[in-house]
Amino acid sequence: MYAASKFALEGMSEALAQEAAGFGVKVSILQPGGYWTDLYTAMHSTTPIEAYAPLRADLERMFAESSADSELRLAAEALLKLVDSDDPPLRLLLGSMVYDLAFDISRRRMDTWAAWEETSRAAEHAVPMPALEDATA
Repeated sequence: MYAASKFALEGMSEALAQEAAGFGVKVSILQPGGYWTDLYTAMHSTTPIEAYAPLRADLERMFAESSADSELRLAAEALLKLVDSDDPPLRLLLGSMVYDLAFDISRRRMDTWAAWEETSRAAEHAVPMPALEDATA
């Protein structure tokens, strides 16, 4: 649910950026990596459900191998640079892990789209707009 809600917020923000652009409003989506906060020391967990043990182990291994939390000051400096920019990006990636992951995901999407290009293009053929039926008939 956490990732799904972030994805939904990203889509809403992207739509807002397009709709507000005509009014001179600029929207940026900040996509940060890990930063040292009290999240892990202050949070409380429920009793683990055994069925999720393999998933928990995979996540723990992934975070142990690729997680590199950083100083909040660095994120704050990047955010101030973003706010002061005359031409801020729609998305700003903060951190090497997030940067590399975003490029990897984008490349995989582009590879998939390229592999399915023929099918994608074949699903469209322009036709005239159908005549509307007379509602009074």
